[in-house]
Amino acid sequence: MRAVTSTVNVISASHEGERHAMTATSVTSLSLDPPSMLVCVNKDASIHKILSEGSHFSINILSSSQRELAEVCSNSDEGESRFVNESWKDQGSYIYNADALSTLFCSKLNEVDHTSHTIFIGRVEKAINNDELKPLLYGMGGYL
Repeated sequence: MRAVTSTVNVISASHEGERHAMTATSVTSLSLDPPSMLVCVNKDASIHKILSEGSHFSINILSSSQRELAEVCSNSDEGESRFVNESWKDQGSYIYNADALSTLFCSKLNEVDHTSHTIFIGRVEKAINNDELKPLLYGMGGYL
């Protein structure tokens, strides 16, 4: 799987006052009608419980200048330590990063158990795009 190059995303969610964010590359478009995305999350990830119990999440597609955010959201420190960057914003039930290339605000439609992971399917309710930015990519074991 090292040869598969993907955009780098940070999945963010909050539930009952608890916020989490996680770097993910296993994110893809699922359908246009309704506009839907899927996100694959390891069951051991701290955000897994938040996604299972909550009904909203954001997919923040990172820009090429956000490598540091990707690293912060993939290290062993969890919870609020991932939200020290001032570009995190709240919008209703969502938390998102305003400096991302794009943000997809999703309401959870379904979750599918698959061995060590859960596939979360979300309906895209709203999108924000920053067309001037370039995407952060990950492949061959590093950021591109």
